[in-house]
Amino acid sequence: METIYLQLYSLGQYGEDHPMKDNLKEVAQMGYDGVEFAGNNYGGMSADELKAELAADHLGCRSVHLGMNDIVPTLPFLKEIGCQYAIVASHPFSNMEETLDCARQLNEAAKEAAKYGIKVGYHNHTQEFNKLGDKYMLEVLIENTDPENVVFELDCGWATAAGIDAAAFIKQYADRFVAIHVKENSKVIGPEKPRSPKDPSPFKLDENGKPIITEEMRKMFEERASWNCGTGQGIIDWKKIFAVCHEVGIDLFVVEREADYGGMDRMTCLKHDVDWLKTNL
Repeated sequence: METIYLQLYSLGQYGEDHPMKDNLKEVAQMGYDGVEFAGNNYGGMSADELKAELAADHLGCRSVHLGMNDIVPTLPFLKEIGCQYAIVASHPFSNMEETLDCARQLNEAAKEAAKYGIKVGYHNHTQEFNKLGDKYMLEVLIENTDPENVVFELDCGWATAAGIDAAAFIKQYADRFVAIHVKENSKVIGPEKPRSPKDPSPFKLDENGKPIITEEMRKMFEERASWNCGTGQGIIDWKKIFAVCHEVGIDLFVVEREADYGGMDRMTCLKHDVDWLKTNL
C-alpha cells in the first residue's frame, strides 16, 4: 500500500474555514499519511506546536509549497519540523532570459537551504511546457539548476493537461524528480500562456488580504474545474506512473485537487481520492 500525502491547498474553502489543527485531524481521519503545507501557512503554530500536532495525528511532513522569496526566511522553521523540501509552487517566466533567472534564484536559495539539510524544489503547471527552441521551459530550468541541491516535483495532472507523457518525462529526468502531484484530469488543453515577472499579478487583494475574484478569473476557475474528475476516472495511467516512480526511486506522492466533482463536497472528493489510490496501487 502506498504512502499518500495531501497538499493542503486541496482543502479549498474548508481549509480556510477551519483551524489548522482541525484540518490536520480531518486529513488523518480521511486516511492520508502526511501533508504538504501551502503558501507558508502553518496555522500560526510554532515549530514545536506543529511537530506535536503532526505527531498526534500520525502525519508526516516532507515538503512545503511557498513563494521564491519565502524560501530563505522559512528555512529555520522547516528544519525544526523536519521538512526535506522547500518547493516553489510557481514562478513567472516567459522567455529564455527569465527562465534562466528563475534557475539562478533556485540555485541561490538552494545554497542557503543546503546549510539546513534542505533541498529547494520547483512544481510545474502547464505553462512550463511551452518551448524555448527545442526544449520545454521546464527542461531548461532542470538543466540549469544544481543537481545536488535543486529538485523537482512533477504535477502529473498539469503535465498531462499540457500534452506530456508524465511517466516518460519522469524517466527522462529520473535523477531530478523526488516527488509527484497526483492530480487527475479529463482533458488535454496544451500549455497555457506563460506569465512574465513584468506582467501585473492576476491576483488583487481586498482589505483583508484575500484575493478578489474577478469575472475573468471566475470563468478561468470554472473552466479548470471542468477538467477535474475522481482519481482513476480520467485520462492518466496512474499504475504506469507509479511503476516508473518506484523504478527511479520516487516515494513522495502528494494528492492535489483543484475542484470538486460529481456534485460532491471537497472533503468527500478527497476521501475518494485516497481510497482509490490505496485500493488500486
